[in-house]
Amino acid sequence: MAAASVNPIDARRSEGYGRKLLSVIGAGRFPLVLGNDLAGTVTAVGSRVATFRIGDRVYGAKPASAEGTHASHVRVKAAHVLAAPEGLDLHALATVPYSFTSMWLAVRGAGLSRENAAGKNVLVHGAAGALGLLATQMLSGWGASVTAIARESNTKVCLEAGAIEVVGRTDKLFVSLARSFDATLNFATWEDDLALLGCLRDGALGHATTVHPLLGNFDRLGWLRGALKTISQKRLHRRVLPKGTNNYAWVLFKPDKAAMHDLRQFVEHKHVSLPIGLRKPLAEVAEAFEHVKSGRRGRALVTP
Repeated sequence: MAAASVNPIDARRSEGYGRKLLSVIGAGRFPLVLGNDLAGTVTAVGSRVATFRIGDRVYGAKPASAEGTHASHVRVKAAHVLAAPEGLDLHALATVPYSFTSMWLAVRGAGLSRENAAGKNVLVHGAAGALGLLATQMLSGWGASVTAIARESNTKVCLEAGAIEVVGRTDKLFVSLARSFDATLNFATWEDDLALLGCLRDGALGHATTVHPLLGNFDRLGWLRGALKTISQKRLHRRVLPKGTNNYAWVLFKPDKAAMHDLRQFVEHKHVSLPIGLRKPLAEVAEAFEHVKSGRRGRALVTP
């Protein structure tokens, strides 16, 4: 390992979040190593691996498990990593894969793709965060017109990412926005999800959110009540979708072959990137977690 990111999900999992559902796939048991993003150098390969050799520089993301990437060495499936382009810093590459994949799944969940994005009006909530910046970079690269919701202090970074307009989060924000969007993406807060649906036009593509209560429902309510609560909430939100709009998705991270293909393309053409705010060795990982928990600017990396 050269570096791994500390993502918000790591900070939340360190406090027990998601343990009920994640335990089903063995990702909620102790000993527990957190982390999904990875970048480093191959030191060994399995007998059936033909795509990589010892010494290759790689980056990627592991699915949720109890053997995460906040470690000196990581075992990972070859399908979950990509060859690092020559000249690109491994630390920079460690900031992107998990967030890009989560964002990409949300974009697809809302009905958007490389093929249909051009000319679409897209509203991105939480546009200054990792997922929001990557969504703005990717969608603007695909020809979409992105309106970003972010704090005024983050206007410049959103415009540099490709947004055509940045609006601040206020109590009257969603009332002032016209029902003119083809798709909406929520990377900010579940409490605004219904309001975002009200910004979609009739016949819109759809909406997706990465900030939903699925894992929390099961943590708080158990298996039966958690499932019933989740079903009820999803039905409520689907009922308020505008006429002719069919796509509505709650997104959880999982490795995806098509997402990896697009990630490779954007990285190789240097069209996606995230700022690094902090680098700490594993012995000082608590400081990296505090950086994330307090919402400080820039990605937090841990290094062996």
